[in-house]
Amino acid sequence: MKKRFNIKSYDINLKKNEIKFAIDCLKKNEIANGSYKKKFENSIKKITKSKYAVACANGTAALFLSLKLIGVKENDEVIVPAFSFIASINAIKYNQETLAKNKGSILLYSTIAVKQGFTNHTIVSSAKGALEALTLSLAAEFAPKIRVNCIAPSLTDAKMTQKLLSNETIKKAIENMHPLPKIGSGDDFSDIGSYLLSDKNSWITGQIFHIDGGRSSLRIKS
Repeated sequence: MKKRFNIKSYDINLKKNEIKFAIDCLKKNEIANGSYKKKFENSIKKITKSKYAVACANGTAALFLSLKLIGVKENDEVIVPAFSFIASINAIKYNQETLAKNKGSILLYSTIAVKQGFTNHTIVSSAKGALEALTLSLAAEFAPKIRVNCIAPSLTDAKMTQKLLSNETIKKAIENMHPLPKIGSGDDFSDIGSYLLSDKNSWITGQIFHIDGGRSSLRIKS
């Protein structure tokens, strides 16, 4: 029987001082505001060497304010991580009015692992599968004012894949799994990404683009 592991998305590690300060905060009724919040903001400003720091109640509020501050507008790309809390999606939905006003476009990124089953891809394939479903749902909800599309590439030459692709034998084997035998690069889908986000795209939404050298849909003799 295979050994199973429980992988936590996060872990809480509270030590004596943290518990002490949390209790003190509750006793002083400083849950939403107060001296501890100010100390925290000042510490963040010092660490990040920033002029301002604002503590938010949760990640959703922080992302919402961030998108508001940077001013999401037409042709801006909103990239959502594959493995994340719902806060990432909420931030987009809360900015729906701004996106709609500017006829915005949202471009998400998935993976070939959704359409093809690979070993050791359970987490990423399920997360990205949900992302593709989200693409369709948001496209339907936001039409006709906001376009939502998704690009699903195969393995791409990038910093996170350098260790794997540094082995020439493995690299060649992976290349040969594609009908167009090569490892993809950002240049292979950057142009289509730019087009989907541009004003030129006026009639494409709710689509999953498989940029994968034909690997997800073609079978050829080796």
